[in-house]
Amino acid sequence: MKVFISLDMEGISGLSEWEDVIPGRRHYEAGRRLLTQDVNAAIEGALEAGATQIVVNESHGPMTNIILEELHPQADVIRGFFKPLCMMQGIDHSFDAAFFVGYHGKAGTGDAVLNHTLSGLAIHRLVLNGKEVGEAGLNAAVAGAFGVPVVLVTGDSQTAQEVEVDIPGVFTVAVKTGITGLSSQSIHPVRAREMIRDQAKVSLLQRSSVQPIAQRTENTIEVEFTKSQFATAVSWMPGIELVEGRTIRFHSQDIVSMMPVLQAMLLITGQVNRMITG
Repeated sequence: MKVFISLDMEGISGLSEWEDVIPGRRHYEAGRRLLTQDVNAAIEGALEAGATQIVVNESHGPMTNIILEELHPQADVIRGFFKPLCMMQGIDHSFDAAFFVGYHGKAGTGDAVLNHTLSGLAIHRLVLNGKEVGEAGLNAAVAGAFGVPVVLVTGDSQTAQEVEVDIPGVFTVAVKTGITGLSSQSIHPVRAREMIRDQAKVSLLQRSSVQPIAQRTENTIEVEFTKSQFATAVSWMPGIELVEGRTIRFHSQDIVSMMPVLQAMLLITGQVNRMITG
């Protein structure tokens, strides 16, 4: 039984500020350790449920956050930002289930801790097939393209509410509740890890109760950027339509082929931002 884990950071136990999750900031090293411990708890639960192979895809920032020597030795890990499927790199039809560990709410989700969608710098809103989604909703659709159900999501309570709508039947672990988006009330990390371990086991044993996200033969993504310059530059890509000042639209028959396009958009907006800010 194969399990795919997409590992983000803002939804990790005890983390509340950007200082906790940005490399080089004062609390980042402590945040890395908490991240490694949370994903280890998910791995342990999966192994207790009978998993025979586990792949962890690093999915936050530079995507090199795990303390490798402290990662559970039964897991393989995919690292680095420059990969076409981004947070879902490595997923394929051979996996039986997916976990999203340390996830956060979509941009603008009230007091969800450090809420954003893919890039707080560049993206104001992302709409997939007429529905606004965050990273969890988008990535669950990618997993669905391979017939893989997302059975577990961990993060704050606001994210749990979000994914329970976007991923029917999903098991969740709310390790904290956002207060202002830059603060939270957190369950002690030791207890939070016990909850993650237990729910990982239960969700995997009951994975048949969660269905993969249904696929469409035609897909549309609209991205509303934070700056018109981002939309203008991205619209120069083939097949991208500039809808209005800050919004672009593109179509594809399958969601998987859209992911490298989104990844390229992030690279373009980063370069344009450097031009704007000097």
